[in-house]
Amino acid sequence: MKYKEKIATEIIRMIEQDLCSISEICKSFQISRKTFYEWKKVKPEFGEAVEEAIDHREDVMIASARIGLKQLLEGYVQKKEKITYVPDKNDPVNDVEKCRVVEKKFCPPSIRAIKYVLDREERKKDKDRLLASERRPLVIEVQDEETKRQLMILQENGFRPGGSLNAEVVAAVDRKLEEELKVKSEELKVKNGQEQTEQGQVIEQMTVAQPSAAPVEKPKVNLYPFLPPGYTSRTD
Repeated sequence: MKYKEKIATEIIRMIEQDLCSISEICKSFQISRKTFYEWKKVKPEFGEAVEEAIDHREDVMIASARIGLKQLLEGYVQKKEKITYVPDKNDPVNDVEKCRVVEKKFCPPSIRAIKYVLDREERKKDKDRLLASERRPLVIEVQDEETKRQLMILQENGFRPGGSLNAEVVAAVDRKLEEELKVKSEELKVKNGQEQTEQGQVIEQMTVAQPSAAPVEKPKVNLYPFLPPGYTSRTD
């Protein structure tokens, strides 16, 4: 069937208002599903309009679902009207309203709705934790340099087999290993130099001369303790 702008506009309107399914819409316009999808393919503007209509319909449905879920979580007031009709005295064929009774009932929060929201939040947290763990870098500890070299060759080759047979891949890995060795050697030299400097500073502090104390005069020994005070021997 040939593409018709009027039919396409009505199809988009019915999709947006969520009146019928695609099969029911095609049936009402006497076109096949194959024709509908062929129009979407050959008419980009029609395809885009259909997708926008579907997105709008989904947004409206989600908004309505959220409103309903919010009412179930918080509770809501249900209003019920009861109208009584009686025959019209002036016109027995028709009825007139005699009285109207409005009943209001408070519906408490739904335990099932609360449990659903809590379970959904827990599933979301589990999913976030799983994604976070998958984003963590893979760390592999190896015991020897050759195993490390083979793993680097595998990574350099895009985790495809046969990397050890590719001379360019092997050369690139060997260059990386040489650069790592140079960096480690420089770091070791710097560390050893710092340790030697610190040891020299400690020894220098230990060998600094301490100021000598003032000499203490020893008291003279009295060689003649038997003489009276003030007398000395003839040999003095």
